Amino acid sequence: MLRVAVTGGPGEGKSTVLARFAEAGLTVASSDGVAQSVFVRPEIQRALQRELHISGPATRDAVRAALAAHPPFRRRLNRIMHPAVRAEMQATQAQVHEVPLLFEVGLQGHYDWILVVTCGPEEQLRRLTERWGKPELAAQMVASQLPSVAKVGLADAVLRTDRPLPSVLQDADRWSSAIATAQNALELSAILRP
Repeated sequence: MLRVAVTGGPGEGKSTVLARFAEAGLTVASSDGVAQSVFVRPEIQRALQRELHISGPATRDAVRAALAAHPPFRRRLNRIMHPAVRAEMQATQAQVHEVPLLFEVGLQGHYDWILVVTCGPEEQLRRLTERWGKPELAAQMVASQLPSVAKVGLADAVLRTDRPLPSVLQDADRWSSAIATAQNALELSAILRP
């Protein structure tokens, strides 16, 4: 089965594209969704409590605050979370996987085809600032990941989302049809060739 990874930075439209793929009948998996279920596992909570030096449950707000106060905490957080998230994502039989940190954690070799969803840095910052109401948080989130311009250079294809939504959805529909039809990466490339 052809395995496609969808990646890109925060606020760039990955979830919109993944939802459209699911609506078209493709099986999809989101590492963000998996991470939410992994976050509440007792062993993960215990590890986070040790790292955060707290006795009660570790919350997402506590983790965000620790990341803001001490950016190197991200490496420890990744060591706690990523093995469980990676194992669960690799076990799924989904055709399309949303993996925001695909390149950052070196998972690109696990996929046949990589699609980067991007809207450009200015639009990304605007969207994240609108979402959270804090420009500094938006800038911090963008800085915490490999820039999308670098991801674009490593991708098999790019879907731009800094256009009207109907145009983005039309491209996503074209992609979903190609993914459903192709048996391998070469076939997918041939179907999508302009």
